[in-house]
Amino acid sequence: MVIDFNGHLVPPEAVRIDPFDRGFTLGDGIFESLRVSGGAPEFADAHLDRLERAAEVTAMPLPFTRAEILDRMARLIAAAGMDDAALRLMVSRGAAARGVAAPPAEDCRPTVVMSVHPLPPTRNASVAAVIATVTRRNEFSPFSRVKAAPYLDSIVALEEAKGKDAQDAVLLNTQGRVASACYANLFAVIDGRLVTPPLADGPLPGVTRGRVLAALGGVEDGISPDALTRAEEIFLTNSFGIRSVRTLDGRALPEGPMVAKARKVAG
Repeated sequence: MVIDFNGHLVPPEAVRIDPFDRGFTLGDGIFESLRVSGGAPEFADAHLDRLERAAEVTAMPLPFTRAEILDRMARLIAAAGMDDAALRLMVSRGAAARGVAAPPAEDCRPTVVMSVHPLPPTRNASVAAVIATVTRRNEFSPFSRVKAAPYLDSIVALEEAKGKDAQDAVLLNTQGRVASACYANLFAVIDGRLVTPPLADGPLPGVTRGRVLAALGGVEDGISPDALTRAEEIFLTNSFGIRSVRTLDGRALPEGPMVAKARKVAG
């Protein structure tokens, strides 16, 4: 295996992350995960648009142009020899003196790590899910709109799910409305309508979410937990696939026709 570390293709064991890197000490980092299909990154521009928005939100300088990072993606994918895969691009602010305050942008030396992995084997599997009780998603945070580290809310919610023999959790926002799953957007068929939480309720503006909305005529609408328990279908979307929810808090759900349509859109 090789990775791209600050523009150099190296084996992972050759990499040294500075112990004072803010990505490690404070979770001061942003990232994107995207699918590689046919040896090329899918919807790369949409993912890089979101990465650039994350860089603006965090005032983190990106140490590459779009053309440069696309070239590096192509080089890494070729070196990995994987035509169908998952690619992860992580950017941290880099090493800095102790303290919370970020150094001036001109003093930042970001760390960039890019890796390619096999696609998740469960990317199109059905899952049991629960509504998380241990944490909530903050819809008022600008970080609900971008991919930023850390992912601790999702981690503890997923641990709660695992403790209840489930594979994912539905995160509510601070107002008690449905926001998302731990690492995916959520869609539900309720009273015959395909709905997904609006961005104001805290979900990530997922690339696959946008494609499914446009193709299947879904609507953005607030979803209460009570409404979700009445859903006829529930499914989860991310860049790697579509997972149907077969049970929610123990209530069985069918894998209905909307899931099949969404899978055709996602490819």
